[in-house]
Amino acid sequence: MSIYIETEKKYVKQQIDAVKDLFNQKKGSSLVLRPDLIGHKYLTFHIIKVSPKTLHVYCFNRYGWWRKADHQTVVMKITKDDITMIKGDYNSSYSKWETGNVGNHSGALRGFLSMGLIPNVGVKYLRNGTLVKFNNVEVATHFPLKFDWKGNLLSKVTKKVKKYTENCYKVDRDAKNRRARANYGNTRVIRLVKKAKETGDWSKLKPMDTFFVRNVTARTELIEHFTMETILEDINHDVVDTNTVDGRKYELLRFDFPVVRDGKVVEETRKATFLKMINPSTDETCVEGIPNNCEHTWSREITTYTVLQALAWRDGEVNYTVPIALT
Repeated sequence: MSIYIETEKKYVKQQIDAVKDLFNQKKGSSLVLRPDLIGHKYLTFHIIKVSPKTLHVYCFNRYGWWRKADHQTVVMKITKDDITMIKGDYNSSYSKWETGNVGNHSGALRGFLSMGLIPNVGVKYLRNGTLVKFNNVEVATHFPLKFDWKGNLLSKVTKKVKKYTENCYKVDRDAKNRRARANYGNTRVIRLVKKAKETGDWSKLKPMDTFFVRNVTARTELIEHFTMETILEDINHDVVDTNTVDGRKYELLRFDFPVVRDGKVVEETRKATFLKMINPSTDETCVEGIPNNCEHTWSREITTYTVLQALAWRDGEVNYTVPIALT
């Protein structure tokens, strides 16, 4: 994600002239600049002359609540030769955007650069960090950040900033590769399911493929072919409880469900509980998902340990009651 930078020459020249003219005014004179682009319109930059050579810039949300701290915190210093961003944002409640953090969102910096006052700069977000590209270098956001009016970075780039910038590209590259693998896995299973339906040969597919496909139709066809019972048998599980209720045999099963991310089974597993029932008339097996915590609490604690608990949850009861046949 990148920001659009206003480049309309007349607009930019008016803004630059207004800022430079402020140096000719008396101490205490001020100027207000407001980005006119979607995504930054909420910002207001209040520029005040504090000395013959220096302007201080304050930034605040013009649509939000008035906060004294926003009008007391300098986010930027401007001279005739350069601009120094002291903070990446005004005093928002988002502490991660405060001074000192590398690669943060930097709303004030993005809003200021979006006005096009500084040529030859670009801003983009690479998943885990915001990068600024100047004439001579691209770096992750960090503060203080000093650059001149021609778009050259003047700040010294520390090892920490260099490493973070490189890592932004690595994380982005890795994410794209994972997505490509996931797309490949999804496409592969869809292709095999289509071919199996045409030829009747399902030998190249296995129950675990159900977890690698995002396509709902293909997943349904795999479940219909293998049956949910067979798919679940492919996963490590424990029989937590068994019971025979009203002539039906039940098992409460606890699975270490595979966690599939980006088309790959990762090492972590997630607990899942299922109720298995065998119909005495047809010997048909039915498997139904049950909450790990049938007590409907927000706790992640597992509290479902009996068949009767699962049956009670299924029927919306506190304690399970065996249905009475009506004659």
